[in-house]
Amino acid sequence: MADRFENIAIQVLEKRFENWAHFMREAPEYSIGLEVMDDVPGHRGHYVHFDHHAGVVREATMSAAMQAYIAVRQGRLMERWLRKQKPVNVYTWNADQDVCLAAFVLEYHNMLERAEGTPLLRWIVQYNNKIDVCGGLYPVNLDELVKNHFTWVFDPYRQQRMHGKMIGDAELVRHTIREVCDRLFDLIEGRAGVAPIVAKPEILYESPNNFVIADEHGDPHSRLVLAAQGHTNLISLVCRRPNGRYTYSIIRGSPYDEDIFQVPRLIEALQAAEDVKDKRIWGGSNLAAGSDSELGSSLHWTVVRDIAERIVQQACRENG
Repeated sequence: MADRFENIAIQVLEKRFENWAHFMREAPEYSIGLEVMDDVPGHRGHYVHFDHHAGVVREATMSAAMQAYIAVRQGRLMERWLRKQKPVNVYTWNADQDVCLAAFVLEYHNMLERAEGTPLLRWIVQYNNKIDVCGGLYPVNLDELVKNHFTWVFDPYRQQRMHGKMIGDAELVRHTIREVCDRLFDLIEGRAGVAPIVAKPEILYESPNNFVIADEHGDPHSRLVLAAQGHTNLISLVCRRPNGRYTYSIIRGSPYDEDIFQVPRLIEALQAAEDVKDKRIWGGSNLAAGSDSELGSSLHWTVVRDIAERIVQQACRENG
């Protein structure tokens, strides 16, 4: 495949857009955002934001790639917009699985517009949707993910994530998206390889109140391993940053439990404990949240543990 895209122009930002007004002020008309704004998903005029993080009910909101798939397949978004603007500007700031898959759907929209698309592409979009909506903590058969090439397709992202995201890595982000798209083509054409799951997350703390704190050691497959082990509520230490700060994710496995592991209350308590008071560090949705990927958290995992136990024990008392 060529190194560049033809129908989309990937624009990698160093900071996310603050809201819709910021997005529409800074980006030209006929622009698409992929998980790049701290605001709700949707479309306004000739601007679209595919996301499922801020201001949503997580379990009722499709992944960014599935949103793009529906917009292309049912709404013929790219077919219409390319008559007005070619290439279409696509803004992102990272290259996770959902972003890479959404970029493929937008660039190769003709696959979906002329037909339903290949069964393998449908399968990977649907499987990604389940995993991503659940913040990676979705119970799957790990051998099936390997056998069906899911892990191989997204291995460039896994390799990138092991190094962490830094300011000035826009070219790395673009290259990762291109590599994943090339592998998606190989999958469709029957040339896919396999990539075994080698993640070994370290359980740092196991609470008697049904949550764990785990160190992912940079491998996004860690959450799939934890889910396969039966863990449903997770505080994940994603990485330790060179400046001494940390990146965390908080995942609640299901909204249909006893409502003890309450993500909104957890992030409010963690936010209150941060050293930076004039910036929002913790945020997210009802099932998946975390610390700011740019600034990071000042809190050591033992501090996070103590705060989480306090909030969870209070919820236990309230729920009898």
